[in-house]
Amino acid sequence: MIKKRHFYIVIGVLLVGFIIGSFFDLQINEAIYSDRNPFGVAMASFGTYPCYAGLSFAAGGLLVTSLKKKDLNIFWKLVSWFLTALGYGLSVWLGSKDVPSINGFNNEALKIPFLIINIFVFGGIGALGFFTCKKGDENELWIALMVMAAIFLLALLPTSFLIKLVIHRPRYRYVVRSGDVAFHNWWQSFGEYKNYLQGNPVLYGIEISKEEFKSFPSGHSGSAAIMMMTLPYLSMFFKKLKGKETMLFYIGFAWTLLMMFSRILVGAHFLTDTCMGAMIIMIVYCIIHVFASSKGWVFKKVEEPQVEAEQCK
Repeated sequence: MIKKRHFYIVIGVLLVGFIIGSFFDLQINEAIYSDRNPFGVAMASFGTYPCYAGLSFAAGGLLVTSLKKKDLNIFWKLVSWFLTALGYGLSVWLGSKDVPSINGFNNEALKIPFLIINIFVFGGIGALGFFTCKKGDENELWIALMVMAAIFLLALLPTSFLIKLVIHRPRYRYVVRSGDVAFHNWWQSFGEYKNYLQGNPVLYGIEISKEEFKSFPSGHSGSAAIMMMTLPYLSMFFKKLKGKETMLFYIGFAWTLLMMFSRILVGAHFLTDTCMGAMIIMIVYCIIHVFASSKGWVFKKVEEPQVEAEQCK
């Protein structure tokens, strides 16, 4: 796949950013904050779509390979079909939530229209995955798709849901708006804000959303990092991309940096939030990928001697 040094370069950049943010988070946000910046709002609404598209593609591929794979027992067929439904369902549901949310266009009226739009958009991408994988080696692709599904689903959990339930760091935009909540560094306690998280209390006539206390880590940055780590897998499905895994990796990294910048720009996150969100994804990916590679499940057919099967062993 890609050489280990590229993985180390990217995680090194993120680590440096995290260290800088630990000292200058507040100053960085104060310098560039633009609450409803069009670029920031657009990225918040649609910047996660490439990640969801990858999940739908994998879901479609998993469906056809599980049907073609004659030696697959009923248990693994059921697991494959469950992951297919889950992957497609999450793509449609999460995509329809991002657009109308307070992080996006902040308009609940958009939820149903985009739910319908996403059914067709991600359905089409799932169909692309289905017909692309229909022509490939089902034995090799089924295992690769299972690994991809694990990366998508397991990586989304910590950044988008689990860690946020424990750490309730106030978003910068809320610190600015409320005047009642002080800036906190990532290592400080946020326990004093637990009262704000009970129901939807009102402060100065404004109803407080729980979303305003989900700054650390950045789920949007994590979703962009998932795309960065899985884009190189496209070389397994499209022959023209063979040998271009490193290029795909850095395209994904550029998208991740754009996402990170956009989240800081609109005051939804701090630099430490975005760097940590991306680094968590890379660590989860590293664990899953190295394990799968050690078993020979992915990237076992290496055509060029300079291309390595493992990134971060």
